[in-house]
Amino acid sequence: MYPPPGDGRRQRRVVLSLVVVLLCALAFSVSAVVASNGHSAALGPAAIPSPTDGDDPQVRVDYLGARADAMLEEHSDALLADDEAGWLEIFDESLHDDMSQQFDGLRAMEVSQYEYQRQHDPVERDTDRFEMRLAASYCFGGTVGEECAASTIVFDTMWADDDDGYRIVEVSESDQVGPRPWEVDDIKAVSGEKVIVAAPARYADELERALPEAEAAAENADQYAVYGEVEKYIIFLAGDAEFSKWYGLEGANMDNVVGFAMPVPMLGENGQLQQGGSEVVMHVDRVRDDVEFTSTMRHELGHVATLHHSPEHVPLEEDWWMVEGVAEVIDHGPETPLDGYLRKSDVAAYIDEDLWNNDLVPAFSGDDALTGSAKYGIAMYSVYYLFQEYGKDKFMDLFERVARKGEDPDASAQAVYGMSYDALVTECTDFVAEVAG
Repeated sequence: MYPPPGDGRRQRRVVLSLVVVLLCALAFSVSAVVASNGHSAALGPAAIPSPTDGDDPQVRVDYLGARADAMLEEHSDALLADDEAGWLEIFDESLHDDMSQQFDGLRAMEVSQYEYQRQHDPVERDTDRFEMRLAASYCFGGTVGEECAASTIVFDTMWADDDDGYRIVEVSESDQVGPRPWEVDDIKAVSGEKVIVAAPARYADELERALPEAEAAAENADQYAVYGEVEKYIIFLAGDAEFSKWYGLEGANMDNVVGFAMPVPMLGENGQLQQGGSEVVMHVDRVRDDVEFTSTMRHELGHVATLHHSPEHVPLEEDWWMVEGVAEVIDHGPETPLDGYLRKSDVAAYIDEDLWNNDLVPAFSGDDALTGSAKYGIAMYSVYYLFQEYGKDKFMDLFERVARKGEDPDASAQAVYGMSYDALVTECTDFVAEVAG
């Protein structure tokens, strides 16, 4: 999460630490896949033979699953074909208003993949109703039918039989880093070559202003996407209401956050959730001016580029200064003099007041605004030094080992820089003291 730099010594706000990837516990197995690439291949629902009296109970379960698979494929194909009536056909009429809004939001964001995967066999609750947990993997801004690096939502559904066949009568909000914005809000969007910028309808007037800033930030971030291409940077503009309900953040202390890059899961080839890409959220009412808006955008897209599809690992404390420091460098520029760095005065004040222990430690939610902003600045100075002294490639190698893979920091520093991790940190903190003291 991105806190603003202080405005001199006035109006400093509490800083929240970065939400580190917390997807290690989200793995689960998938029992069925419904391909939805715009070209239906399975039997239509009406062509699937019904079970008969005396059949084994599993025959009926298989029948319900096969019918659901066929219906879901037609349903997602309708979305990709811009067929709203076809999209709504699977839902009970009581859900049409909400699902029509979802359809509009997904279409506005140029959905190019929407592939359902059943998480288990249908579970019958009575003779006419069954439950089923679904995953839907989506891409935005691509070409229908082409491969893309999909993100995934997971949610529960209740199906009921009526005169017209089975229909979905209940849909929960997604619960794996959810709900996503289009599930709960009327989303509008604009797109560029590398970005899609979206917002609730009440912020639609902000979209055209944000688009060129986002495009420029994406072009800048692409220079650091050395671990894999980011096909599209997804950015949502939001306010207080959205910060408190999107991405499972209800109840989180988001009062002073101006932006964050939220890691979202994807389904791997083994059918388990794993780390995927990230989606950025910007609080349009909290950024104080165009400079802060641009800086926040560049910082958060830096996270997207450097953490894109990171391997699963248990986050280390040493991750923090590398993750936040490189995002700050991506914003400021590794060749740009430090004179104009936005956190320079906060770092200087933090050191002048003898609050720094010559270390590289994470910012926490309990930090006051000066401490939090200064920790970000110290992280930036450290990464800036490593870029200047040893070059970008060596730092990105260290980042891959420690921040992306969770390898031992000392062994990684020895392999990349030929010195211990402690010696490397000492070089960084000596530089911080020199330039900020």
